[in-house]
Amino acid sequence: MHRRAPVSERSAFAFFAGVIVHVLGCSPGAGLGDDTDGTTGASTGADASSAAGTTGATAGGVSMSSSDPTVDPDTSGDELGESSGDAETVGTTGEPFPAPIPDECITDVTPGHHVFECDGLLYDLEVPEQCLDAACGMIFDVHGLAMSAQMQDACTNLRELGREHGFIVVQPNADPAPPASNWIPEVDDAKVFDAMERVAAAFHVDPDRWHFTGFSQGGFMTWRFACAHADVLASVAPAAACGGGFPVSDCGFVGEDVPSEPVDVLYMHGTADLVVNFACARPRRDAIIEHFGLGPAEPLTLDDELRRTRHSADGMTLEFVEHDYTGDSVLAGGHCMPGIDDPGDAPGQFVPASCDDPFLFVWGEELVQFFLDHPRG
Repeated sequence: MHRRAPVSERSAFAFFAGVIVHVLGCSPGAGLGDDTDGTTGASTGADASSAAGTTGATAGGVSMSSSDPTVDPDTSGDELGESSGDAETVGTTGEPFPAPIPDECITDVTPGHHVFECDGLLYDLEVPEQCLDAACGMIFDVHGLAMSAQMQDACTNLRELGREHGFIVVQPNADPAPPASNWIPEVDDAKVFDAMERVAAAFHVDPDRWHFTGFSQGGFMTWRFACAHADVLASVAPAAACGGGFPVSDCGFVGEDVPSEPVDVLYMHGTADLVVNFACARPRRDAIIEHFGLGPAEPLTLDDELRRTRHSADGMTLEFVEHDYTGDSVLAGGHCMPGIDDPGDAPGQFVPASCDDPFLFVWGEELVQFFLDHPRG
């Protein structure tokens, strides 16, 4: 399904994409996901399919489940109904835990990988089995310009990490499909937040463990969610995104453009980023420190290519990571996510979004650990 953005939004995106085209000398996406044949089209199950093997698309709000390798393909019917039907299950505490509640978008509430459509957007949803027996946390993981959920997960590995650590992971897909995919704040932010509320309600997500992360354009959305939804988010982790020369709104942490309350932040940016210039990163860090009255830097990691510091105060933590790694595209420089070698074979993708080896820092693992360490309250 294609959306036609208002003129002002299309103009802003055209500028944003144009900068990246200039940097890469190819179609939009900073080498993060361009279509090999140059075609564009509506998002389909193939476009938004997961690296874990999503086999079908959704249409009219009907979720098509994949054969996730962690779920027994023969487990269905009555056996699955014991954990996802009308009956309550008993969690590890011995207390009954309510069964998940499907709605018109999230129609399949069994464990495993699903793709669902809600309000014109496709979402890759990973549900660990243990999350049907006890309240889990929830991570929204948002891709960048010209990318997809599959490309994002190839760099964060959050579907697998979520299964290991008890997080429901949701990865939205922008419309249209790569390489034309892009997020329009005035159109998409409300849709993504609605999906977040739906997932939380369907699976009885722990209200103190709602987390949000994103890369590049997804990082800008993460900043906006920090400003708009600090009342429900426990912590956020934007990457390769901050205000500056791009006409993309985020959260400036100055004036009225601030969160309503403290929200813990893990912020990563590459010093060699040629798409979203690193020049805006330290001013963003400093604005957060000033707004929340955070203390001096506590060094966590010091290395020739990686520096991580923590600033904290009562009820608030900021961890700032700057790295000198670069990606597969020399023209994109350090606009990348370290830790995993993205194969770069997703539909509509030209260049992987991962940084080149070697890595001292695995972004997906650090995300999960930060979210585990920083619930609300």
